Amino acid sequence: MKIHQLRALVAIASSGSINGAAKALHVTQPAITKAVQELESEFGVRLLERNQWGVVPTPEGAALLNRARTVVREMERAEEDMAHLKGLREGSLIIGITPIAGTAGMAEAFDEFRKRWPLVKVEFRELGFNQLNEQLRNRTLDLAFAAFGKPPADSGTIKEIVSFDTLFVTRANGAYANADTLEALQEAEWIHTDVTDNYPSYIRAMHERLGLPTPRRITRCTSYALFYSLTMNTDAIFNWTRHSLEATPHGLSFVPLALAVQPPSLPLYLLSPPAAQLTRPAEYFVDCLERTIETLIRGNGVNPQGATFAAD
Repeated sequence: MKIHQLRALVAIASSGSINGAAKALHVTQPAITKAVQELESEFGVRLLERNQWGVVPTPEGAALLNRARTVVREMERAEEDMAHLKGLREGSLIIGITPIAGTAGMAEAFDEFRKRWPLVKVEFRELGFNQLNEQLRNRTLDLAFAAFGKPPADSGTIKEIVSFDTLFVTRANGAYANADTLEALQEAEWIHTDVTDNYPSYIRAMHERLGLPTPRRITRCTSYALFYSLTMNTDAIFNWTRHSLEATPHGLSFVPLALAVQPPSLPLYLLSPPAAQLTRPAEYFVDCLERTIETLIRGNGVNPQGATFAAD
C-alpha cells in the first residue's frame, strides 16, 4: 500500500470519477486506474463500483477510504510543514465552524491571517457538531470552532476560548416582543438547533421550577438555513448570544425578552483532531482569532458583559 494509491482512492471519492481524480492529481486516467487496481489486488476486494451518480466506494472501499483520508491529509500536512520551515507560504487550511461561531470575530481574524499567509488555500465549512466531530476524526478538517453548551467527550482536543452571555429573543415587532414573563409565552414556539435533548430538557426544567406547564411546542431544527428563516419569519422564541444581538447585522432583526430567567452562557470551543499537531497556518489562525475576540470584547463594539475569556 503506497501513498499514491491512497491519494488516487481519495481523489476518486471526492470527484466521483476517474477522470476527475486524474485532473485533481495531475496524472493520467490509466495511472489512477492502475493505482486502484493495485490496492484491490493487495486487499483482495473491490473498492469501487459504478452507479448512476458515478464511481462510488463499495462498503470495503468506504472502510479503507476513512483511513486513507487521514493518511493522505497527514502526509500533506507533513509536506506543508517542511515547506513552511523553508520559508514557503503555500498550503491549505480547512476550518469547520458552527453558525454562531462564525460571528465571533472570524472575518476579522481571517483578514489578519491573510496578511501573513496570503497564498494558503483556506476553506470554511459550516457544519453541525456531529459533522464537525466526524471530519475532525478522519482529519478532513484541520481545526474547528464550535459554539455549544457542552460538547461530547469524544471530540478530540477541546479548548474553551471565550464564553458568551445568551438571551431569549424573538423577532422585533413580533407577537411576543414585549413579553416579560414565561406565562406570556405559553403558546409560543420555542426553536433550537441542539441535536441532543439538553436544550429541551433545560426549557422543561425552567418552566417546572416556576410551576408552569411545559411549552407544547419545542421544535428542533438542525438545518441552520431553515432555522434562520424561521426566526426571521415566525414569532418563535430562541436563545441568542448577546454579542450576535449587539454586534452583527443579523441581530438588528431581533429583540431580547425581559424575562427573569435567561439561558446559560454559551462557550466557544476550539476543537482539533485527537493527538494531532496543528500546522503553522492553523496555529496562526487560532492566534488571530483569540486576539480579535479580545479586541472586540475590550472596546470595539461588544458589550464587555457579553463575553468573557475562559481561564487557561
